[in-house]
Amino acid sequence: MERVLVTVLAAVLLTESVSAVVVIGPEHVLLEDKSSANLTCVGTGAFDTVEWMKDDQILYPSDRIEFLADNMTVLIDPVKRTDSGVYRCTLRNNVTSETANYSMTVNYGPDVRILGVSSVEEGSDILLFCSTVSLPAASVTWIVNDATTGHSELLIIESSNRTHSGTYNCTAFNSVTGDTASKALVLTVTGKGGGSGLGPGEAAGITVAAIVVAAGLAVGLYFLITHLKNSPGPLCKRPKPKKNNKNRTPNNDVQEENELKTTEFKQQPQQTSQDTPTPRRDSKRHLDEVEGVNE
Repeated sequence: MERVLVTVLAAVLLTESVSAVVVIGPEHVLLEDKSSANLTCVGTGAFDTVEWMKDDQILYPSDRIEFLADNMTVLIDPVKRTDSGVYRCTLRNNVTSETANYSMTVNYGPDVRILGVSSVEEGSDILLFCSTVSLPAASVTWIVNDATTGHSELLIIESSNRTHSGTYNCTAFNSVTGDTASKALVLTVTGKGGGSGLGPGEAAGITVAAIVVAAGLAVGLYFLITHLKNSPGPLCKRPKPKKNNKNRTPNNDVQEENELKTTEFKQQPQQTSQDTPTPRRDSKRHLDEVEGVNE
C-alpha cells in the first residue's frame, strides 16, 4: 500500500504543470467570404487534452471549420460574420489546466434596404430611412432624381409637392471591406382632391361634421312625424273667412245665418219618409218671418 502511494506521489511530482497558454490568431483584417482564419493554441508543460469553445459554447467541426495538429489549430475558411466572437482554448492534464482567449472580428457589409412609403399626398412630409447592416458602420448618401440630397440615414422632406416625385436612391459604402451597396425606391407625390386642397385632417373634420348634421336632421324628422301621428286633430285647419263689418246691415247677418243653416241641413244624412217627422207649424211661421225681414 505504501509503495502505491509513493508511486502516485512521484507521478504527480514528475507531471509538469500547464502554463503560459495563449491563442495565436490572424493579424490581418478579416473580410466576410474573402478571408480565412487560423487559430493556434500554445503553452508550456505536459498536456493530453485540448478543448475549444466559442462564446461559451463547444466548437465543433463543420464544412468551414477544421481541427488540425491534434486539435492545436482551428482553420476557418471562409470566414462569415457569425464567426466573430471570443474563442477559448484550454490545455489540460491530470493535474492542472490553463485557458486562453482570443477575440476575432469579421468585417462585412453593407447590406441596404429603404424603409418608407412609395406614395404621399401633396403637402405631406416625406420620411425615408436607409437601413444598413455593416461592420464597421457604412457611410450613406441619398441621391434623388440624380441629385445628391443628404448623407444621413434618415431623409426628411417637408411640405412635399409634385416635383418631389421620382427615384430615391440610398447608397452605402464600407471603407474596410471596400464594398458599396444601393437600393432605390420610386416615390410618387399625389395631388389633393377638390379645389380647396384640404389636408387629411381637415377633410376628416368636414366628414365628421356632415355625419353629425345628417344624424341631427334624421332625429328631428323622426320626432316631427311621431308628433303628427299622435296629434288628435287634423294636420291643418282651414281658417274661417273674416267678416267685413263695413257697410253691414241686419239683413246681411240674417242672410248669412240662413245660408249656414241651409249648408248644415244639406250635410246631414237623408232620412226616409218613415223616419222624417212632420214639420211643425212653428217652423213654417219662423220661415215666413225671416222672408218678411228679407223683403
